[in-house]
Amino acid sequence: MRRPMLALVVLVALAVVGLPDGVHAQKSFKVGAIVPVSGPAAAFGLGVQRGLELAAEDISVFTVAGEKYKMEVVTYDTVYAPDKTVAAINRAVYNDNVKYGVIIGAGVHPPILPIIRETGFLDFAFAAAGRQVTNPDNPTVFRIMASSDQLYQTYAVAIAEKLGGKRIAFLGPNDELGKNDAKAIKAEVEKLKAKGVSFVGDEYYERGARDFGPALLRLIAQKPDIIDTDGSPTGSIALIAKQARELGYNGYFVNSTAVLEAKAISDIAGKAGENIIALRIWANPPTKLYAELAERHQKKYGEAAPGTLWETYGAARWLVDIIVKAGTFDTKKVADALAGSTYAAHPFGAASWGGEKTYGIKRQIIMPIPAAILKNGKWEPFDIQSGKFE
Repeated sequence: MRRPMLALVVLVALAVVGLPDGVHAQKSFKVGAIVPVSGPAAAFGLGVQRGLELAAEDISVFTVAGEKYKMEVVTYDTVYAPDKTVAAINRAVYNDNVKYGVIIGAGVHPPILPIIRETGFLDFAFAAAGRQVTNPDNPTVFRIMASSDQLYQTYAVAIAEKLGGKRIAFLGPNDELGKNDAKAIKAEVEKLKAKGVSFVGDEYYERGARDFGPALLRLIAQKPDIIDTDGSPTGSIALIAKQARELGYNGYFVNSTAVLEAKAISDIAGKAGENIIALRIWANPPTKLYAELAERHQKKYGEAAPGTLWETYGAARWLVDIIVKAGTFDTKKVADALAGSTYAAHPFGAASWGGEKTYGIKRQIIMPIPAAILKNGKWEPFDIQSGKFE
């Protein structure tokens, strides 16, 4: 009995030694997707989750301080609700020992910022808004999409002038994001006052609402040429467009801070979804990597890639690159190294960090910002700006 047992032990040992490098003795590097994967903003969260998954595939095994690691994606559904987001980050940090992650939503960030500050959690914030999220008190919060300030400063005037719009209105969510963005667009429209452009009204809705009729009636009575719908998710903007057209509105919609899905809008709103202008959407691939990721997603998941996929993928690759170079998982040390870095391989084009003059800290991503317009159920190019932001 001893000889067969000895032979078995030898065979197992040889098999382990013969495994490809990185298959054994590797540790898990957990990255949280603290995002909505159900509810009206589910497409945003799925894009983040899948962007992280594709990045994990490409990163494979990496080495930090002599130890091998493999990235593991852990998803926590927030349904885009503040209370559920608080519960999710508490579970991630205190139960699962997750120190890094992507968190969606300016509206859900205020209650989780104290937790982030207390624990040093490194948050890749997929959130618009402005200084409420990005400031020196939150050094481990990096905004991986354009901020509301950046988007409105880049595009509010440019779009109004390009469309010849004179009367601008605002319809956004009744939360931190909506209130902040209303102020931002009012400030930008004020710059066009001498050219006869005016801000004619603002209305707000509760997230998850399906009836926008009363708010739209009040806005349409002001005869706007453009209604800015702020960060309204795909399901909401589709209903807004459909109901507004039924009430006689024939102008343009501008969705400034969300990432919209063309097919879903068309499925819900039909022709009423025409002439929605969305920022941060590429009608044509800006890089080879962008196109490759779109193709991979289609093959793997059987559907077009959600709009949040590319920014998340780029952030994850950038993060691991910095962790390897820094030789540590200490989030504060990684944050310092990340803030001073650039990343040439982002799917949108070369990226860096800025916003120090505006926010007092370099935590705002800087990269090209596109705009697209919905025509016949598909996005068509509208404009591309540099995204420069001090």
